Amino acid sequence: MRIVKKIKVNTYNCSILFVITTEMGKSEKYLQKKYAKGTLIPGTAADEAEGITITVDGSLYIVMIDAKFLNHNTIGHELFHATKRIAEDRDITDEESCAWLMGFLCEEFYKFLSSEKVKKEFEKVDNQNGR
Repeated sequence: MRIVKKIKVNTYNCSILFVITTEMGKSEKYLQKKYAKGTLIPGTAADEAEGITITVDGSLYIVMIDAKFLNHNTIGHELFHATKRIAEDRDITDEESCAWLMGFLCEEFYKFLSSEKVKKEFEKVDNQNGR
């Protein structure tokens, strides 16, 4: 399973790809091929991770979380990485700006998580696993 949602962060002129997956390694390879043209994006090691945040370039960031580790801790952890990278790429050090961005990303991620698209995918996985 791989569920993807792209959101725009107009204030900072960038986009974030939210990815929930049951196959971190395969999903990382797919994203590497699609967005990095097969070249390794630094800082990724999806096979061993609960989640990863990838900076593709200054306009696209990817937050990918393993479905079995989908909890407040992992979500907050990865969204913090995304917030920090977006701010650093723009030389933003103001705490209030970072706090606003973190809040925005959290709200958007939880909207994505509660969407019908995500619910249906998890129902499919549950049905396949006999739950």
